[in-house]
Amino acid sequence: MIDIALSPAAAEAAAEHLARLDAAAPGLVAGLHVIGSAALDDYRPGVSDLDVVAELIREPDADDLAALGAAHTGPGVHVEAVYLRAGELTGPPERASAGPWANDGELNVTDRAFLLNPVTWLQLDRHRVTVRGERPHPPVDAAAVHAFCRENLAAYWAPLLEQAAALLGLRGPGDPVLPTAVMWIAFGPARLWHTLRTGEVVSKSRGAELAAREWPDLADPLRQLVAARAGEPVPLTAEHGRAALEVGRRILAEADVAVSPAG
Repeated sequence: MIDIALSPAAAEAAAEHLARLDAAAPGLVAGLHVIGSAALDDYRPGVSDLDVVAELIREPDADDLAALGAAHTGPGVHVEAVYLRAGELTGPPERASAGPWANDGELNVTDRAFLLNPVTWLQLDRHRVTVRGERPHPPVDAAAVHAFCRENLAAYWAPLLEQAAALLGLRGPGDPVLPTAVMWIAFGPARLWHTLRTGEVVSKSRGAELAAREWPDLADPLRQLVAARAGEPVPLTAEHGRAALEVGRRILAEADVAVSPAG
């Protein structure tokens, strides 16, 4: 288990979200745990969401749900959260209630939260900052973590990389690309790849740095992508996109996940 202090910006974002929750539904939130980039020292204001797992003292009723939804609205609110009942972190994720959960300013009360997965439980055990309540010690299933990472590579990242390849095929060398899209495909598979190899969770930036070390021929564009995420004025082009795509393809191949031929 690793405890770190939140950066000032992340600590402020967490305090503001907890204050919104308390104002909207006094006494409802028994615990709030920060995970993701903020707990991995990679939080970038204006770029990163604040990822939190909250524990509620009761099953939320209609008024509680309205209050939780209100806490996620408004300018500058970028919080991805899942709301569980107190005590549910003592069992495996599949036994936890479905949510509710929030992302992009909307509360979802229908679908099961994506954050209810073995990697989230791993983060809660080893890489989280508890803002309120008792520190959680959820059970960690290494085999389930491994299976989840492979499934996520196959079900989400492999199709996304195919789409990215089609779009990049329309762009020539030096053509600008959408930075958020290129950074997304550069960092996401790299994090899963590291977890598959080591059982550890790392930040987006650290995942790309480790991939750059593994594949020196792609190191320059990957490190430039890390610099861009940190806010440095790096113009991102189709070549950065192709490097991100190639990293993803190599990771899929190493994980023995089906991958389309290079285009």
